[in-house]
Amino acid sequence: MNKLIATLFICFTISGCSSLNEVKLDEKPTSSYVGENVRVTTHSGEVFEFKVESATDLAVSGQGKYINVADIEKMEVEEFSALKSISLSGGLYMLGAVIIAVIVL
Repeated sequence: MNKLIATLFICFTISGCSSLNEVKLDEKPTSSYVGENVRVTTHSGEVFEFKVESATDLAVSGQGKYINVADIEKMEVEEFSALKSISLSGGLYMLGAVIIAVIVL
């Protein structure tokens, strides 16, 4: 039982929490997003999710996708949230402790 709880705790801790935050393309050069996981929405309504492999002032590309900056309506960057991860892990730990207490008592 303890191994199961430890395994679940480790899995949830490693998975972590992340969120998508919208970025303004005119505030930072697009080359600063190389290596980031992004979600791009174009003016035509198409949504693309990929890891940016290269970027210039004219285009962003990665994983076989090439998008002109002029066609981008919204770009969101995935960011890791340590606070959310710690909260999730702590909450799951407390839930596990309550379940064990109920079983034992």
